[in-house]
Amino acid sequence: MKVRDYMVPLSDCARVAEDRSVYDAVLMLEACRQRFEHSAYRPRVVLVHDPDFRIVGSLRQLDMLRALAPGRAPAGLESAAPPANTWVEVWADLNRTARSVRVKDVMHRYGEKEYVTEDFSMEEAMSRLVEGPYLNLVVTSGGASVGILRLSDVFSMACRDIQKSGMH
Repeated sequence: MKVRDYMVPLSDCARVAEDRSVYDAVLMLEACRQRFEHSAYRPRVVLVHDPDFRIVGSLRQLDMLRALAPGRAPAGLESAAPPANTWVEVWADLNRTARSVRVKDVMHRYGEKEYVTEDFSMEEAMSRLVEGPYLNLVVTSGGASVGILRLSDVFSMACRDIQKSGMH
């Protein structure tokens, strides 16, 4: 079993450039979710790419909410007004805040161990996911990003195998 057989191809993933805003990332995530509305695959992460379209990180739901957190001064607005102090104030101004925060300032930047080649065995990949612990691994081929291997998919696969082994 190789990673390439279980990865989600990049074409099925929400992606955004690292210099874009959290607002742009939310739009990309929602567009991707609509594509898979009637599928078991439910995107929860926006992959972040550099100018050369290499996947360099991710913006998870928690990252997006933290980017909007009370007390966070949006880039370029530090002197314009004091930062919001409560979630009520943040909620009232979500659009402006989301447009002012850059993805690169709040994303999870991938480390070396979060990249695997498509020829990695599933056993090696599972070891990486567990030891990390990581929510996903970026799958590469010839130095280019080609997909992701999600912890949730590996867990589902393990659950299926456990159930199958109990039926014998």
